[in-house]
Amino acid sequence: MMTAEMPSPLGHALAGLAVGFAGLDPNARPDANLLDRPSTFLMASAVVAAMPDLDLLFPVQHRAVTHSVGATLLVMIMTAVVTGQVTGRIGWRWVWGMGLAHASHIVLDWLGVDRFPPLGIEALWPFRHDFYISGWDLFPPTDRRLGEPTMIATNLHAALYEIGIVGPITVMAWLATRRRKTRVLFSVPAVPPPPSGAVADKGGISDRPAPREAR
Repeated sequence: MMTAEMPSPLGHALAGLAVGFAGLDPNARPDANLLDRPSTFLMASAVVAAMPDLDLLFPVQHRAVTHSVGATLLVMIMTAVVTGQVTGRIGWRWVWGMGLAHASHIVLDWLGVDRFPPLGIEALWPFRHDFYISGWDLFPPTDRRLGEPTMIATNLHAALYEIGIVGPITVMAWLATRRRKTRVLFSVPAVPPPPSGAVADKGGISDRPAPREAR
């Protein structure tokens, strides 16, 4: 039986997708290698954004180390190691994308509701061990108490708020990605300048009219 007063995995996954769309390589192709596929990058962004809430399996530690900038740095380091091992070079687009996806979880929880002390998240671990909360209560509470009569209504209310707030950001990121891809697909290489007259006269063909003979 667990309760949670922060955004749900749905809201976090939407935020991760927004980061993923913003960080997509416009030249990426669906049939590319696994790490170069847009679908892989988007799925990883959504999973990493929701991943900090795995500490719900250990309620005593919830909203602590996994919800911190220290964990964000660890995610970036691990991403650098994995991409370096798989491709032979560090994938910096992946490093920054996964780092920002994880950081989005911290931001959303900081903007959420919390009524269970210590209030907030241990956002600055390992540099500080204080807990932080904005107090703006932008995202309503969720409820994970299985069997609670109000659980479905509470979570549905929270999900609608998250879709209404984070959803438009995700859609705008997606539209921006489509525009970037369109520019790449329809970009035309510069047309080389026509040969000069001097070059054309040297054994080339010129479309200039021949000079009239003097009478």
